[in-house]
Amino acid sequence: MGKEIENENWVNKVRAEENRQKDRLNSCPFRMKYHIMPPVGWLNDPNGLCQFQGTYQAYFQYSPLSVNGGGGFWGHCTSQDLLHWQYQDPVLTTDRPEDRSGVYSGSALIEDGTMYLFYTGNVKLPGDYDYIDEGRISSQLMVSSKDGQHMSEKTVLLGMKDYPEDMTAHIRDPKVWKDQGHYYMILGARKRDFDGDRRRDTGCALVYVSDNKKQWKLDHEILPEENFGYMWECPDLFELDGEKILSYCPQGLPAEPERCQNLYQSGYSILTNGETPEKTFREWDLGFDFYAPQTFEDENGRRILIGWAGVPDTIETHRNLSVQNGWQHCLTIPRELHIENGAVYQRPVREIDTLYWNREEGTLCRFGREMVKIETALQEGVPAEIRIGTEENGLTIHMEADRIQMTFLNEKGESSDCGGGRTTRIGRTASEIRHAFVLIDNSIAEIFVNDGEVVMTTRIYLEEPERMITVNGCRTCEIWKTEE
Repeated sequence: MGKEIENENWVNKVRAEENRQKDRLNSCPFRMKYHIMPPVGWLNDPNGLCQFQGTYQAYFQYSPLSVNGGGGFWGHCTSQDLLHWQYQDPVLTTDRPEDRSGVYSGSALIEDGTMYLFYTGNVKLPGDYDYIDEGRISSQLMVSSKDGQHMSEKTVLLGMKDYPEDMTAHIRDPKVWKDQGHYYMILGARKRDFDGDRRRDTGCALVYVSDNKKQWKLDHEILPEENFGYMWECPDLFELDGEKILSYCPQGLPAEPERCQNLYQSGYSILTNGETPEKTFREWDLGFDFYAPQTFEDENGRRILIGWAGVPDTIETHRNLSVQNGWQHCLTIPRELHIENGAVYQRPVREIDTLYWNREEGTLCRFGREMVKIETALQEGVPAEIRIGTEENGLTIHMEADRIQMTFLNEKGESSDCGGGRTTRIGRTASEIRHAFVLIDNSIAEIFVNDGEVVMTTRIYLEEPERMITVNGCRTCEIWKTEE
């Protein structure tokens, strides 16, 4: 009875804040129709993605009491079609010693009519610590549920004593699956390492195995041959069309002109033939706003990915203009994954086609708060351009040969207000760009080039009078808008 009262108290606190801010958020011009957003405050990593009893479940890191993050909840929403989401009450918060500083990211396992959620409990001890080797405690915990909303008591599965001695305290983000009667858990980690006398930590992943979901032992480590970042976050290991895929977020990779352009990266490696991860690494998304993706297999056997349309620690480089309206960040549109030409291709889930679309005439149109899709085919050897917004304040997508550039810089080299400080990102395809598919849902644009070989995501904050689309240089172009 005591736990039920305690849960009711923190749920009521969140509800009260959501209700207090409801009118303010509903009037915000940047709210989206088909993307998961925080009901109020801050959102980041998607967690526990699954389809349970026929319903899609998406949990996420949620800070309803602060628009700048730092809260300790798992938010929750459900959907029948991956597009129309209903928000539910949060399901987890910091209510026991092992997670008192944060209920960090994790995953879902569905088995015998029960959902099991696995997550990292974070503790930061007060004091003068570096919080790398000392002062931080990372534990892995589990809860179960019969309905996806009401959770069991928490069970601690792994603590600091269960990790290899050469690991730092940064071990988190469990992804759990079952294979041939055994349960496996992959964790992102930061290994204590040196280059001569100089400290140079190595990002890696730890894989644990269990026969009962409660007792776990280390099975193996996934390590690069050469240093490939100092920390790997949000690991995910799965099979796709016969290939073994490792998805992860390596922190600390050096920036290159057309690669690793964000502060932190998210990508995948194909490990089928025993390659070390850094040899086959490709970024999931080359835009400004993408991190911490997670995949799951739905009841139809589709491998679906959802990412956070944001990146940590970007306050010094760009910002989100929705903060003034009491909320920040969203998740990407769900994407179906397939192997093509030796790479993972991403496309918006096919449910997009079930929306009611109206075709616009020509290659120039205005839009409001409806979703827009732009389908273009390019002429060989002819540059093409899509502008979202105006010449003075907008996003320009320039495609030529095998190069795609998205930029918020105008002809004078000045940054558009609608980008919030975002500048330019560049991507390359394996061969010449043939076509591009762009989705716009109010304040997010997602670009899929050559059937999803290259994807670029960005937030964009246009006032309604500036919401224009202009397309030039394409062989064919169709612009569609959903019905209001």
